[in-house]
Amino acid sequence: MEGQNHRYEFTPAQNKTIERTATWATLVAWILMGSAGFMALGAVLTGEASAIGALIAAAIYFIIGLNFRDAAASMRAVADTAGNDIEHLMIALDKLGSALKVMGILFLVGVVLFVMAIVSIWMWMGSLEA
Repeated sequence: MEGQNHRYEFTPAQNKTIERTATWATLVAWILMGSAGFMALGAVLTGEASAIGALIAAAIYFIIGLNFRDAAASMRAVADTAGNDIEHLMIALDKLGSALKVMGILFLVGVVLFVMAIVSIWMWMGSLEA
């Protein structure tokens, strides 16, 4: 199956759905990248050592935004071109998958850190009563 040239063209209605999804992916991309810019600017303007966390978060937002932007561009190519719909769609799914993987990993790390913080506070509070 790999290496075979599959030609499939989506219908106009399917292209419309893909185009709407591309529009929303583009909007989300610009929101994320814009937020990253404001975060980075705020971090730089504060000049504090703690701003490094904001710079890291800004970089992550920007990378996720770039993946959404690239996914949107590939989705638009599906709707706007003929002859390579499946290839464009697979690129879009790959970019979207990358963004979702980063977001999922960060969410899981956040949950673990949250649980660790709750347990630490609980243990600290218990040591005050003793």
